Amino acid sequence: MLLKTLINTNELKTLLGQENVIVLDCRFYLTDHSKGKLEYDNGHIPSAIFVDVHHELAAPETELTGRHPLIGEAVFSKQLSKWGIDSSSQVVVYDDMGGAIAARAWWMLAQQGINVRVLNGGFPAWLRRGFRVSLDSNSTISTDYEFEVSFPWAVDEQAVVENIEIGQFQLVDARASDRFNGKNETIDPVAGHIPGAINRPFSDNLDIEGCFKPAEQLHVEWQDWLSGNSDDYVYYCGSGITACHNVLALNYAGIEARQVYVGSWSQWAKRMQRDSSS
Repeated sequence: MLLKTLINTNELKTLLGQENVIVLDCRFYLTDHSKGKLEYDNGHIPSAIFVDVHHELAAPETELTGRHPLIGEAVFSKQLSKWGIDSSSQVVVYDDMGGAIAARAWWMLAQQGINVRVLNGGFPAWLRRGFRVSLDSNSTISTDYEFEVSFPWAVDEQAVVENIEIGQFQLVDARASDRFNGKNETIDPVAGHIPGAINRPFSDNLDIEGCFKPAEQLHVEWQDWLSGNSDDYVYYCGSGITACHNVLALNYAGIEARQVYVGSWSQWAKRMQRDSSS
């Protein structure tokens, strides 16, 4: 079954102010973790709640994880309640990177059966339309509703290790082609990609304005890469964030996709580094 994916700026403007509509601002910058909140304070979509991607959509990094491991299930359940989300909520998530960051929130919320969509074009598209921007710091009244959180679409490191031997699924890397090819690696300790992976940069899902290409075009483009069913593919990136963008794009294009190796290259690179030193 295909997932709900995108909402445009006009649709969101109509929804604002309606009961149980929750907007999450997911702006995040890997090299400056404080910048997202600063950008939010400088202006955001009215009623939007700021989400700290590094702390509210991820657990702390350890020596054995990637940069953005999944947050604990009980902790995330409490976070959803804090944002005021319940089973009847309509949630819209956005960023300023074409959905590259917001897609992580979308992927995590969708697994809980939440009605969630990504704002196509994000905050830049909202600004281009000349729609109102707010400076208010927003919060919702916490709900007593408790989700039984689980992440059935998350693939762990051991499954990826075993896959190299048995070839159960095809890995698809969402990073830019230079990093996939082991060039210009400035983030992780080892350059390259997981053996057997193919490369489809998430940026290829977008047009020059940072909006998603038409669904029909994406369907044709992705069909050139994919030949099996959704369980035959697992998506990864640097730290389990932008991989979700490929999952989002595929569902928008009418192709089922779910699975993400959350540890991604940042975890795999640590594994390679340990192996080389032993």
